[in-house]
Amino acid sequence: MKKFLSVIVLASGLFLANDASAQMKIGYIRINDIVGLMPELAQDKLDYDTIGQKFVNDSIMPNIRYKQAELQKKFVEFGDTTKPKGVRDLIAKDIQNLQDELSGADEYVQQVLQYKQQEFLAPYMAKARKAIDAVAKKKGYTHVFSTEVFLVAPEADDLSLPVLDELKIKLPQKPAAGK
Repeated sequence: MKKFLSVIVLASGLFLANDASAQMKIGYIRINDIVGLMPELAQDKLDYDTIGQKFVNDSIMPNIRYKQAELQKKFVEFGDTTKPKGVRDLIAKDIQNLQDELSGADEYVQQVLQYKQQEFLAPYMAKARKAIDAVAKKKGYTHVFSTEVFLVAPEADDLSLPVLDELKIKLPQKPAAGK
């Protein structure tokens, strides 16, 4: 919400900052849709769920599996009632520490996967951004916002189709009704 308000304040400031003689033209784009339509990122060529999975499997999961195994060992040790209370208290503390470490593991893995996906998509986002800049310049747009910023905007200021043309990307054809 803060981001949305900041963008609105910024846009309002831009309107007020320009004097009457300056021509301002604002467009909008759906950059994620543009990137999603790039042929090199087609679903049949790429499985988004596996981006970063190798890194996670090779770098993070061995540590998680080790800690899970250690936790199981600690549970077994804690269950040994022949151990003195002081030792069992230390084992209980170890169990709690391991559980605390493992409790954030899923979230951490998701963050790493998201980072790896963003890292993977960065060159495609840059390619889309370059096309957006070119189209904006050709069409005389001084500002281009993401569609999330606007609740209402004229259809004519949607630069998505011209950017797809700039990138030479054809929209997928919808199957004819009844076929």
